Amino acid sequence: MRPPAKLTERALVLALTAFLAWIPPLVGVFSLDGFVFGLPVLFVYFFAGWAIFIALCAWITRKLRQSAQQPEDI
Repeated sequence: MRPPAKLTERALVLALTAFLAWIPPLVGVFSLDGFVFGLPVLFVYFFAGWAIFIALCAWITRKLRQSAQQPEDI
């Protein structure tokens, strides 16, 4: 069974967003001298973004797997 187009599009958008989130011009915006909870802003940006993208990938993958296991209505 083919996954729903909506989920496939979300997976593509998530991959593109993850790619664009770490291009050098955008990373330069977060290369500040400040600290968040005692950590440099750049580290927080990288690791918080990474954790968010992993969680979203897990959610989309779970939905795609569930849709693939459902029987197709004819």
